[in-house]
Amino acid sequence: MHLSHLSHEDAASLFVQTGEHAIPVRSYIGEIANAALTNLQTNSAAFSAQANRQKKNKYTEEVKANREVSTNLFGEVKRTITFESKSRDIDRQKAAQNFDFFFAPYSDITRAPIGTQMEQTQEMIVKYKADPILISAAQIIGIDNLMTELETDNNGLIDVYKIRTTDSGNRETSSTDLRPAATESYVQFCTIIEQAVNLTPNDYLLSLFNSMNELRKKHNALIQKPKDKGTSSPTA
Repeated sequence: MHLSHLSHEDAASLFVQTGEHAIPVRSYIGEIANAALTNLQTNSAAFSAQANRQKKNKYTEEVKANREVSTNLFGEVKRTITFESKSRDIDRQKAAQNFDFFFAPYSDITRAPIGTQMEQTQEMIVKYKADPILISAAQIIGIDNLMTELETDNNGLIDVYKIRTTDSGNRETSSTDLRPAATESYVQFCTIIEQAVNLTPNDYLLSLFNSMNELRKKHNALIQKPKDKGTSSPTA
């Protein structure tokens, strides 16, 4: 298993859970393994706390709020187009149908990933503002202000999303300093348990070894890559 391929969060989970599985049987695993377990607990707890702090980003709620505004604006535009397309006023009906022809390819982009939503919203606004017929149609059915609001909100969403991405990158870089120590502690503990199973086995050691292997398999699946051939020993 290549530990370096795990995210900080998943690696922390593996290290902490390994320690938790060992605690109930620590009286039966030997003095050296106990010392390694204590080291693993200390380093994995510190790394886990750091990884959890990294997940929290002060800009996340702002991004969510801006995106919700965009979603609501898109919904209001769609509802207005649908309503006006059935208007008894021929001019309003025609304007709604003309705008719907333009808007339809973009109508579900709020269900797309946020990057796609921002990019396609921006593209739609540029095309809209460059077409006097669309601008006139929007004015006739009363969605011109909604389109202006949508442009403003999407620009704000792009700005705060960029800030969040930059901030997350900085936090990612600054949050890696405790991982090497936790990884080393984990590898050391796994090696000691494996040696103990081979040299001085007992039922508790065998049960722990099997539990640790199951944890490795579980977390290895999170990497979503072809499984490595050969030994199941942890790899940093």
